[in-house]
Amino acid sequence: MNTRRSVSSAAAATKVAATTAVLVLAATAVAGGTAWATDRPVVPCADGAVKLPGENAVEGAPAHTGTVSLQVGGDAAPTVAGDVATYRLRITESNRTGAGYRHVTVVPVLFTQLGVMNTGNTKVTWVHGGTETELPTRMGCDPSIWGASGALDLALADGQTATVELKVTTSTEVARKVKELSVSARGAADGDRSLESNLITLPGVAPATEPTAMPTKKPTEPTATPTKAPAASTTPTPTAASATPTPTATATTPAPAAASAELASTGGGSNTGLLAAAAALLIAAGGAVLYTLRRRAR
Repeated sequence: MNTRRSVSSAAAATKVAATTAVLVLAATAVAGGTAWATDRPVVPCADGAVKLPGENAVEGAPAHTGTVSLQVGGDAAPTVAGDVATYRLRITESNRTGAGYRHVTVVPVLFTQLGVMNTGNTKVTWVHGGTETELPTRMGCDPSIWGASGALDLALADGQTATVELKVTTSTEVARKVKELSVSARGAADGDRSLESNLITLPGVAPATEPTAMPTKKPTEPTATPTKAPAASTTPTPTAASATPTPTATATTPAPAAASAELASTGGGSNTGLLAAAAALLIAAGGAVLYTLRRRAR
């Protein structure tokens, strides 16, 4: 009996250990351990629903030295046109592995703070040949948006470089909530899922309070300018009015002087004496004539 119990106990312990090992491996895969690093999907949390062309291995493919290089770039800041904010991005892929690839598929990855950008308010558009193609997107396990499309797939010969132009659009309201938009790219080339790019960080859109503060100051300045203009124009008016009596006073002053000069010349001048003498002579002459006539009459 003791032997049977010991065997049963050993078997139970083995089952517990096996179960624990499975749980540890599963937790390691979810947390990003070795299993996740060696065979991770290009689009996380896709549950096998998304299978991109570059994820498939090519039978009889040539040997490669290294992997395809992915480089992400973009404009320094988004552009705003009304209610739409636009980020412009570029993904450049270069093959320097010594052999060509049949399928190189790149996937843009957008990351912001939690609860800002999502697949419902943000679009990723591929710009090519004068046309635009909207790409399907999928939310990642973290607050990120992943392009989940085989459209960005091409053959890349050895020594070849290709650039994919992308446009990310969202509402201006959402863009104002974005503190920083981090953009990178993942990819797969003929079954090699390890392609990763650099990470760039783009700013959000400035708050709406900055542009509205500018126009309020502009109307204030013209209003203050006309207020000073009438005050300056009214100042010379009293000067002109006060200047008007001055010539009038000077014009009336010589008038009495001229009148007094005329009166002076007729009052006590030499002309008055001559008239008086002439009158006396006439009276004397008249008396002499009258005396002579009287003597003759006798």
